[in-house]
Amino acid sequence: MARICFHLDANSFYASCERLFRPDLRTKPVVVLSNNDGCIVALTREAKALGLKRGTPLFQIREILEKNEVAVFSSNYELYQSISDRVASIIVRAVPELERYSIDEVFGDLTGLPKHPDDVVREIRSTILQWTRIPCCAGIAPTKTLAKLCDHFAKTYPAFGGQLNWFDLTPERRVRALALTPIRKIWGIGGRMAEKLGNMGVQTAADFLKIPSGSIRRIFGVVLECTHLELQGVECLPLEPTPKQRLQICRSRSFGEPCFEIEDIKASVTTHIAESTRMLRRESLTAKRLRVYFFTDPFRTDLPSYAADVEREFFEPTNDVLELTCAALDLVDRMFRKGFAYKKAGIILTDLVGLRERDAERSLFAEPESDLKKERSRELMATLDGLEKRFGKGTVVPAAALLSSRWRMKQDRKSRCSTTRWDELIETAS
Repeated sequence: MARICFHLDANSFYASCERLFRPDLRTKPVVVLSNNDGCIVALTREAKALGLKRGTPLFQIREILEKNEVAVFSSNYELYQSISDRVASIIVRAVPELERYSIDEVFGDLTGLPKHPDDVVREIRSTILQWTRIPCCAGIAPTKTLAKLCDHFAKTYPAFGGQLNWFDLTPERRVRALALTPIRKIWGIGGRMAEKLGNMGVQTAADFLKIPSGSIRRIFGVVLECTHLELQGVECLPLEPTPKQRLQICRSRSFGEPCFEIEDIKASVTTHIAESTRMLRRESLTAKRLRVYFFTDPFRTDLPSYAADVEREFFEPTNDVLELTCAALDLVDRMFRKGFAYKKAGIILTDLVGLRERDAERSLFAEPESDLKKERSRELMATLDGLEKRFGKGTVVPAAALLSSRWRMKQDRKSRCSTTRWDELIETAS
């Protein structure tokens, strides 16, 4: 039986999330800004109609925003992730396999379901809209690449009613659809690859398919050959319902304003450690290597520059927030230099090992009290995670995270975290 998969993606997801608790904005233009309120990263159809575009810096469009009463929001990732989880929980009730590709898009398997694929996807989209008020579009096809392409057409052309089924298209319409698709719009083909193909006269998906698959593999490799085959309806990219184990965890933020003191760096790094170790424990992972870095603004040539980048390897992999925080603060103490305006700090955890794997491969040279230490650490971390689950993220943090708030990202227009924080719940009049 041929595979039937679908790709579903939320429309202007960040902006749609902001509208959930602001019904007064349901027909008004809305934009969401990037980190530190730098530029537009999401916008509604009404905002696009004003000529606004993704990536435009805020300072260039202030007059347009004010004149047209555009609602402007800082990014609220905690809210977006919460809504994303709710959307995924709705979809997984209807399909046997689901791959969460990103915060606002999923792939799913419709093969063998008793209902017609169109009906299943239509019901999913209707339920998501009814339960969360998030509008979605979808594409149905024999491969993930074609499903994503169909989703693009469903979103671009309202006549499709929000979803498009590749199986319903005649051969002529399929050729036409491929001819209308710029090569850079094909999933898996980036800007550089599109440029190389363009130099060969390949401007559209239809042009791309005129090249024999063997030539694609010989010139560009097996990855692009998979894309070529997928556009022909040959499945090369199976669904991945179970996420692959992470190879590393990276956390970093540009500062809201220049930071000069070691307390600023320590608070930033400690916060990143707390967030990263929370992720480690949630996925039953440990890390053997920690990297800490911080640096000045590379674009401010009028100021003295400095960059610190240092690693620490642990005797045994860990996910203990206190152990990793102490190690990170020690690295900051060693590398910090006064007299510089720091712009960004971050951490990277690598050499990730599953918790069971770590315990099973306990080093022969471990100290006798190592098992007791690990058990106490496990109990303490379980207690911290339990408190956060009950009272919200950030309920308990290492003291160093409170040394400074100067480093924190600029979010002057941030909305409430109305689905995850008790103290930010929506209030209603009785």
